[in-house]
Formats: sequence, structure tokens, C-alpha cells
Amino acid sequence: MPSNGWTSRPGLALELVLPILLAAAGSISLATASASAEPSARSAPASSPSPAAPAASVWKPTETADTVLHAENVLWSRPLHDALRLPGWVDVAVDHRTRFEFLDDPWRPGESQKQTQIVQRDRLRLGVDAPGGIRFLGEFQDARVFNDRPNDFVQAEVDHLDVLQLFVSTTRKDLFGKGLRVDAHAGRMTLDVASRRLVARNDFRNTVNAFDGLHLQLGSDDRKWRVRGFYTFPVAIRDSDLMNNRPSTRRRFWGLAFEDQRNPWLQLDAYSLGLNDLPGNRSYRTYGLRVHRKPVPEELDYEGEVAAQLGDRRTAAQGVRDQSAWMVHAELGYTFGVAWSPRLAAQFDYASGNDDPSDDDSHAFDPLFGARRFDLMPTGIFGAFRRTNIVSPGVRIGLVPTKTVRLDVKVRHWMLDEARDAFAGTAGPGGGALTDASGDAGRDLGTDLELRARWDAREWLAFDVGYDHWWKGRYLDQVANARTRGDADYFYLQSRVRF
Repeated sequence: MPSNGWTSRPGLALELVLPILLAAAGSISLATASASAEPSARSAPASSPSPAAPAASVWKPTETADTVLHAENVLWSRPLHDALRLPGWVDVAVDHRTRFEFLDDPWRPGESQKQTQIVQRDRLRLGVDAPGGIRFLGEFQDARVFNDRPNDFVQAEVDHLDVLQLFVSTTRKDLFGKGLRVDAHAGRMTLDVASRRLVARNDFRNTVNAFDGLHLQLGSDDRKWRVRGFYTFPVAIRDSDLMNNRPSTRRRFWGLAFEDQRNPWLQLDAYSLGLNDLPGNRSYRTYGLRVHRKPVPEELDYEGEVAAQLGDRRTAAQGVRDQSAWMVHAELGYTFGVAWSPRLAAQFDYASGNDDPSDDDSHAFDPLFGARRFDLMPTGIFGAFRRTNIVSPGVRIGLVPTKTVRLDVKVRHWMLDEARDAFAGTAGPGGGALTDASGDAGRDLGTDLELRARWDAREWLAFDVGYDHWWKGRYLDQVANARTRGDADYFYLQSRVRF
């Protein structure tokens, strides 16, 4: 893929300078607000000093039109809103992220031996709250990759200036005087469902899944439970076009979900998802159940999720194949009541694969539109593992030294569920996913160690740094077309500015 902008000096300068401008603007706005709130020492009489006025607060929305659609926190303070002197019914916000990535000893066919990339993502949010609970929201995104070479891995990272969300919504609270709430959305939107493993508004990935359609929910005003349904057309990302991401009426995605958080010991998600993808030759129904408890100091927490996928898929070699696949996630953790609040958790993930890729049945689980960074591994130019044909036990340790710093250590062992099926996360510039039809290469994919640190320096400024070492297993030594046999190293450094 071409380098998307290094040859354009004005465009490159803007991309590199923008983070500095954003940080400066946020600092100036906050400083100006603070200064304007303090009485002038020169104007106050010496004999009767005035008490210090409270610091001026920066406007912050309590709810936005998309708050109920996804889990991402979009309720940060808005210095830009105050600088523009906008009324409270208008919302304007900017979000900029830059990430440097390095990968050594990759595995995908045709990849470069060493890869360095700079990925950048800019978002502009424009919202209007009209009378009667009517809201409008537009969210625009520009996602680009710099410093990539022809044989580097660039997938789902580029989306030139486009519409991420554009919808109208209505909200009715305390319906019938029963403490019920109804929300309806129509237009283009992003979604999180249940654990986000199958439907997610992507975060680490540079681009985001979007859907054109309808979303309706009924729940309690305190958001302790809700029933939600949606009927949409997934939006196809065209990385080289401006404002041209479009849905296809031949791809339909719908779902119904129940989410209940009333019992802190037993929080429940149940969902049914349908996908009819004619261009992709997929027609699935996915049924899932999740039970979990959030971490609490000096107590056990847990999560269990199972999903069954039924339907059919079509391939050029075998024609129509019956789909019957499974996904399982299990986790048990404990948070110690000592300094840094260490949490130790054991994890297990399973996603079925095909035991006989040549027969008329398909057992390879399809992760649909889910995210994987939060419990599997970093994606970007790394991300070897998907929720397809994998078995992975692991251990994770989380530490919280301060309110703004979080440290994580994760170790996971990886195996194929079925040795003859494809290693799904390995399609690259030089060909499709690694596959050993004989099964002689075995199932052992190796073990990875991940270190991660996150620092929320300010409400509007955050940093994220991570390192992952993957000791490759026997499979990578034996399978044909693997790019290198050496162990892989991945590093990233990320900054994010929001105001």
C-alpha cells in the first residue's frame, strides 16, 4: 500500500503539528478559565481582601446522544466548547490520537522483516440537543498510516476523512411514571453489545465498525437493565476514498440483547445476533450468554461467556457448508486489599475450528464485528490471534499505583483448536492465512508476554505504552510460507488528546 501522505508536505506538517496544537489549545483554555476565576490582587483593597472565588469549571456533558450505544467514555470536559462560547445545547469536541508501532520477526507471508508505522486518528464530534428529547450527532473521522512500506502489514488502519456517526435520536424518561426509559436512534452509528467480543466500537484499531440503521432500547432510568434491538446495514470501509464509506443492502446485521446489572454478584447479558452477508457468502445466527461480576477489593470476581453460531457459509471449493461453531471465555480474578490494588486473574479463551476443512461442515467460529485488544493482545501491525480456531489459557496481573496510572502484565499460551484448519490471524501481503492441511505442523503456536502502562496525565491527555514478546511455537517452525521463524517483538507508544 502507498504511504498515504509522506509525499504531501502540507498534509504531513499538519499531521505532525496537530498533536502539539491540540495540547497547547487545551492548556491555554484551562489556564484562561482558571485565571478568569481568580480575583486580581491589584484591584482588591488591602484592608478588605475578598475570599478566593472557586475555579471556573469547564463545560462537560452529562450525557450525549451515543452514550447508550457504546461503552467508550465520550463525556470528557470540553474546553473547545467554552472557548467558542457555545450554549449548553450544542456540543463540540475533538479527539486526536497518535501511535508509533514497531514489529520485528513477523509471521505473515510476504511481510517485511522489520516494520515501523505511525498511525494517526482524528475525530470531530458535533452534537445538538433539541427540545423534547430530540438529539442530533455527527462524528467525523480521519484515520491514516505513515511510514509504511509496500510489504508492511496495513489492515483496517486507514479510513480517509469520513462519517463515523450521523444520526437523530429521541429519549423519553420516566415513561408512564414507572422509572422506564426509551431511546431510539436512526442513521449511522457505532455499537457495543454485551462484552464487546462480537460487536464493538473499536478502540485500539485505527478504524471503527459503523452501521446504518435503527436502534431501539427500553430500560430503567438508572441504566441497571435494558432490552435493546437493532437492524442495520454494516458500513464498508474504503480506505482510499473521501467521505465514501457506504453500506450494502446485501449485507444485513441485526440483533436483540438483554443486559442486566441489578445484581452485583450476578450481572447478566443474553443476546441473539443475525448476519446475512451475501457478498461474503455468510448467513449466521449467533446466540450468547454472559455472566460476570466486576472486580471488588478483597473479593473474587468472574466472567463466563459462551456463544453458539449456526447457519451456513459458501466457499469456492466446497460450495455451501453448514456452520456450527462455538466461542467460550472464562475468567476468575481476585483483587488484594493492599497498596496498588493488585488483581490476579486466570483467563481461558476458546473459539472452534474446522476438524476437516474438506467436508461439508464448517466449525470455524466467526467473530463478526468484535474487538480483541482488551483480553487477547494488541492489534495494529501485531494482532496474530483472532477468535477463530484458538485455545488459549493465560494469567493477567493488574496494578493501580495511583488514580491515573495502571500497569498490566499478561502471559498467554496459544494453540490451534484444529491443526488442519487455518491460523486465522496470519493473512498478509504475500497470501492467505497460514494453513497446514496435513496437520503435521501440530497445534502449538507458542506463548506471549505483554507489558502495558497507561497514564491519564490530564483529563484531556493520556499516554499508553506496551511491549509484547511472542515465543513462537512448533507450528510456526513447521508450516509452509511463514515469514520468519524467530520470536516476534512488538512495541507501541501512544498519546491521545481530547478537548
